[in-house]
Amino acid sequence: MSGTEPIASSGRIHPISAEIRPLQLEVTQAREMGLRDGQIIQGSMELRGESLKLLLNGQLIDVPPGLHFRPGDPVWLKAQSRPGGWWLRLIDARRAAAEIHQSGAGHHETTSATELAATPLTPSRLQALLLRPPMSPTLMSLFEPKEIATLLKSAGDKELIHQFLRMRLSMSSLSAGALQNAVQGSGLWLESMLGRGQASAVLDVKTLLRRLIRVLGERDSPYKASLQRAIDDIEAAQVESLSAQSRGELAFALVLPFANSNPLDIEFFRASRRRNQKDAPPFTVTIHTDHHVLGELWLKMSFLGRSQIDLLVWAIKPATAERARQKVSQLTNALRESGLSLGLFRVFNSARPSVPTGSSAPGAMLDVQA
Repeated sequence: MSGTEPIASSGRIHPISAEIRPLQLEVTQAREMGLRDGQIIQGSMELRGESLKLLLNGQLIDVPPGLHFRPGDPVWLKAQSRPGGWWLRLIDARRAAAEIHQSGAGHHETTSATELAATPLTPSRLQALLLRPPMSPTLMSLFEPKEIATLLKSAGDKELIHQFLRMRLSMSSLSAGALQNAVQGSGLWLESMLGRGQASAVLDVKTLLRRLIRVLGERDSPYKASLQRAIDDIEAAQVESLSAQSRGELAFALVLPFANSNPLDIEFFRASRRRNQKDAPPFTVTIHTDHHVLGELWLKMSFLGRSQIDLLVWAIKPATAERARQKVSQLTNALRESGLSLGLFRVFNSARPSVPTGSSAPGAMLDVQA
């Protein structure tokens, strides 16, 4: 079972007897699965041979007798730390939803200082996020300099304007530290940090968007629907990132706003290492923007080993594609000075071909408390 099917079918309520023993895990196994005490997680039942197994985070676990599940059924569990080991206690979908809601309410209380009115991550909300396509153009359009300036002016909140001006990057003074802060403030990690009691001084995009919605209040503004779609984009990216993590992959997408240029849509990805695979899979970074001079651009950088970089460039404008080809020697020298080498380098005078997205693996684990 993959994709949204486990969540979509979570409405089926299975009778779970209090006498059913919890599943027991060793401490090392729980650590490998990244479990936390009180965490609500989801797996699925799989038929292997003649035995019914629980597939959780890519691992098959024996289940106690007395369960009335069918192959493919979703299973909700609550992780509990015990002396010398861990328990995974089965709970039904209603109780899972209730505990998720309580967790969401707790986060709202914790984040009141940061004015984050988070939406509780219920199964129906999770399903809606999983059904969204990867990063729609809403956030990119919203963060165009002219668009966001008009929006902030209509909101009429000087403090919000000041905060957004501080959050934007600048092409003329771009640095590794500024990029790190922008990625940290992209909205992907806010709940996780707050859940761990870690306060961040970095301004957060999702917090800013929620504040804008509240400032607009009951006003009949055309921006409120766009702001909500932008928040949905960020939270869908969070869910997809967690789903990829359960498959052993690293994958996350975000949008970075700039003061003097259109925003960048950036995707980071590294596949899971296969069994008996000697070398680590390449780490790829894909960047997309629509520059006011260079036109629409896509760059895909693949990092192979510790020193080689492959670079593919797609440019709509012929002049931009030709300019990129002429800069190959300059790029090679710059990389060499940093101890890196340029491997494959190709420039295409076209749009980047669309790449189909894969579905979640069976038994994917999702941390709803993160």
